[in-house]
Parts: sequence; C-alpha cells; structure tokens
Amino acid sequence: MDWKSRVRVVVLHGIYDAFFTLALLVASPYLLYRIVTSGRFRAGLCQRFGFIPRRRSPDRPCLWIHGVSVGEIQTAEALIEELGRRHPDVEIVLSTTTATGQKVARRRHPDRTIFYYPLDFSLVTHRVIRRIRPDAILLMELEIWPNFLLACALRQLPVAVVNGRISQKSFVGYRRLRRILPEPFGRVSLYCVQTEEYSERLLALAVDREKIFVTGNMKYDNISTESAWTARAALESRFGIAATDRVLIGGSTHSGEEEALVEIYRKLRRRHPGLRLVVAPRHPQRAQEVRQIIERRGLRCLAKTDLDAESISPRGDEVILLDTVGDLPVVYALGTLVFVGGSLIPHGGQNMMEPAAHGKPVLFGLHTFNFREDVAILLEHEAAIQVSDADDLATQIARLLSDEAAARVMGERAQAVIRERKGATKRIADLLEDHLGHRFDTQRRSGGSGDESNASEAPAALPVLE
Repeated sequence: MDWKSRVRVVVLHGIYDAFFTLALLVASPYLLYRIVTSGRFRAGLCQRFGFIPRRRSPDRPCLWIHGVSVGEIQTAEALIEELGRRHPDVEIVLSTTTATGQKVARRRHPDRTIFYYPLDFSLVTHRVIRRIRPDAILLMELEIWPNFLLACALRQLPVAVVNGRISQKSFVGYRRLRRILPEPFGRVSLYCVQTEEYSERLLALAVDREKIFVTGNMKYDNISTESAWTARAALESRFGIAATDRVLIGGSTHSGEEEALVEIYRKLRRRHPGLRLVVAPRHPQRAQEVRQIIERRGLRCLAKTDLDAESISPRGDEVILLDTVGDLPVVYALGTLVFVGGSLIPHGGQNMMEPAAHGKPVLFGLHTFNFREDVAILLEHEAAIQVSDADDLATQIARLLSDEAAARVMGERAQAVIRERKGATKRIADLLEDHLGHRFDTQRRSGGSGDESNASEAPAALPVLE
C-alpha cells in the first residue's frame, strides 16, 4: 500500500470514528436511560470500551473466536472441539456481543477467557487486540467492523469468516459501506460460507474469488440426531409429563405468537385431554408477559425456573414456560409436534433444524426470510409444514395429532435432512489448517505477561492484508 493509500485509509477511518462518536452522542440520552434501567444494557459496558480481562495463558498461541449471540456460540461448539483436538497447545478465547451469548459461553466454556466484543472505535479495538494478543481471529457468520479489521491488518493478524452467511438486508447495507470504505472486505483472509448464494453476494462486494469457499453449514454438525434420553426422562418427570401425554412445543416464540398457541391448545384439549403445551419465548425476559397470557386464559402456568428453585410437584395439566437459556434443544426431544416461532409475525423465523434433528414434525409461518435455505430444504423433502396464519396452524396441528403415521413420517424425513448435511466443521477446520495453521506451529515469545506494553507483532515475513 503506497503512502497516498495509507493517508486515505487513516482519513476515512478518522471520519468513521467521528461519525461513530456523533451517533453515540445523539443516542446518549436513550442509552443512558437504558443503562440505568436495564441490566442487559449495563452488562459488559466496561469491556465494550476495551477494559477486558487478560487471557489466561499469554505465552501460548491464541485463537480468538467471535460469535454475536447464543446461536453463533452454539454453532461454534463443534469447531472449538475440532480445533482443540488438532491444536491442544492453542488457547481459544471467545467474545460475544449480547448478554445472553455471554451467559451461554461462560456456562459451556467456564475455563476459557470470555469477554464482550469491543465497540468499533480505533482506540478501543487496538487496546483489546493488544491485551488479547491473538495469532488469528475467527468471525462466526459475518461481522464487518472497519476499525477492528484495520487494527488486525496493521498487525498482520489473519481474520477468517467461518460458517459465513450474508442476508439480503445485510448485503444491501454492506454494499453501501463498501462505497465509503472498500478496504474492510479485503482485510479478511478467508471466507468459509454456507451456500453458493452467499458466495455470489460476496463476489458482488468485490471479494477475491480465491478467498471464498462454500463449506456448508456447521450447525448440522452441532445438532444431535439422537434424542438426549437421560435428559429427556428427567425433564418429563420434572414437568409432570406422562408417557401417554402428547406435547405441543412453541419454540423461540415472539409477541403475538404465544396468544395464538395458547388459544389453539385450549381448544384442542377438549379432543385431546392428554395434550400438554410447552412455550419457550425467544427472549426469556418476556417470561412474565407470557405467564400472564397463559393465566388470563384460565390455564395454570409453571415456569422452569420455578420448578428448579422450589419443591413443586406438577399436577400434570400445567402449561410449561421455558424461561431459561440454552435448554430448548433438549426440550425439543419431549415434543410430539413443534411450532417454531418468529414466523407468524414478520420477524424472519428461528432455527427450525434443531427440532427436525430430533425427528419432530415441524411447523412454521410464512415469515422465515432469515432461514430461506432451511425452509426450502425441509419443504422440498416434505419434512415440515409452512402455515399461512394462526387458523391454518390450528388446522395443521389438529390434523397431525389425529394422524400419527403422517406425523411420524414427517419427523423421519426431517431427521434424514440433518444427517445428510453434516461435515461442514471438518471442511472448515481443514481450510483453516491450510491458511492459518502455520500461526500455531511455534510458541509465542516467552516471558509475556499479557500486559499491553508487551504485545508482540506478527512476523514481518507474513503478507500485509490489503
């Protein structure tokens, strides 16, 4: 990069910093209000400004994996295990953007350094990289933050996007960003994307074709096609679900969908007295709101946190409210039928492959634009039902409850879809070995304390990212 290009980059990133600062100042009254009134907004505030913990083994090579929220952290599980097996001397650290992502990451990886992803100010991103001192960085799905990628490029730190996806909405936004700051997309060394469609969108953003590999979706490798029988039996006992009961699960529901499910359940119980309902709102902080929806219709509600904290014996006719994070995949194993939320309303849908993996008949609405590929695959194989509205949902649930053979066949097809699409994790790990493996062949310089003043730079022989 010549001096004119370097000056241009510095100026553009300075302008970007200024706009970022201005946006925060304009939004500061609202942000301050939310910080004061909401623990979710206060969570990790200092870390977002760069005051993160030092990693636990500063002299070991380090791989930093970032996932925005719960879904990305869960998807990363198989890759973390695979890379840990191949490179046991490498320290893997994790960052998330959301508080729920932090909670799941800390619960699943209690022995790792875990922190909040920094705000995209130049000073903040440089500080975080100096404190973590990573040898390479993996971004789950796609996270393009210009100052962060510039800070990596200046240190010759390779950055890879894994399990990459780029929705149409994100594509439009990134295309606008590229007109102002074209460099960030070239600063990513490797793109491992889920589909050819995502590959074409990256090419349209002028990403070098040689950097893009279609590897499939890692989430299939993280989804077990075998029900967790021990956990399932424990949950059935805890929830008071009898062997003869049939269970309707509303997974990752949003406002407006719980009302529909509760009303459908209330009517179906007249014909199916052994029917039970489990409702799992997408955002657990809505639990009290959902409880009120259930109780206003004359039904008794038991939340999982109540069952965990108190010695309550379920009567066997309650609606179960799943108000915890990370338990839904196991709870799906209880289901006879599963409705996946975020789809009756224009939200974009939620993960419908987890219940499919358990061999459950899956239903969802028309608003699934965030999961177009999954929907297309399931519908093509007649492994799910897409409903037009709440009335159609009621009709289809009633039909499947009355036709157990059709429900069983649909579940078997859904499970087969998952099994046929496993293997992305190994393909991605192989590509990372080819492109980044040399980063972990030697130990970092000895004697490092993890302090910012001792941060080491990458060897000069490595190519500077554009």
